[in-house]
Amino acid sequence: MRFILTDLKRIFTEPAFYISLVLGLLLYFGAFAFLLINGGTDRLYLMAQSMLLPFVAPLLAAMPYSVMIMQEKETCYSSLMKIKLRKRGYQLKRLLTCGISGAAVLFIPQLILFVVCAVMGGVESFLYEAATLILPVTFGFGYAAISYGLTFVNSQRYVPLVMPQVLYLLCIYAFPHLKLEEFYPPLDISPSIYGGEITLTRFALPLLLAVTALLLTLFGKAGERR
Repeated sequence: MRFILTDLKRIFTEPAFYISLVLGLLLYFGAFAFLLINGGTDRLYLMAQSMLLPFVAPLLAAMPYSVMIMQEKETCYSSLMKIKLRKRGYQLKRLLTCGISGAAVLFIPQLILFVVCAVMGGVESFLYEAATLILPVTFGFGYAAISYGLTFVNSQRYVPLVMPQVLYLLCIYAFPHLKLEEFYPPLDISPSIYGGEITLTRFALPLLLAVTALLLTLFGKAGERR
């Protein structure tokens, strides 16, 4: 438990966390300013939330810890931590903290946007629009988790950073051709893109990514034991 708390504190000391946070705020409030200038406050939150950020969200979710983890591998810091915390599941705990970092970095800007829009009267259906705040949490956790899982199957430093975004774009392209429109990835963070409701399908892909990351992590643990 102490390791998890310490690692969570590290989230707020990583420059990449704040870079990702600022980029998210710029994307949200850039769309917010554009809509406010051109269209007033009608559906301001839903429109600003769905305009720009959903299409780069996996990159922002992966950014806080992905590069740091590869740096730890290069400096052998992670090997030392595995020896020290072997019986406490270092890798599984790190998977959890990575997921939380991705969830936090997407949730915080959207929460700020929601509060600002609510104060300005840009929220029409309060309960529905407040419920959308759960989506950056599950979305961010899933894509940050798969970023961590990828560290077990590659040795290239920036693959865990860019591969979640590449996977996301491939799914955006492929799902309509595979008749999987209901699982269209941007809807998992912003269902209002197509005016959709928050259904269980919005959690399917992030859950699949999290489970895949867990399996990759367990495979990595097993490989190290061998």
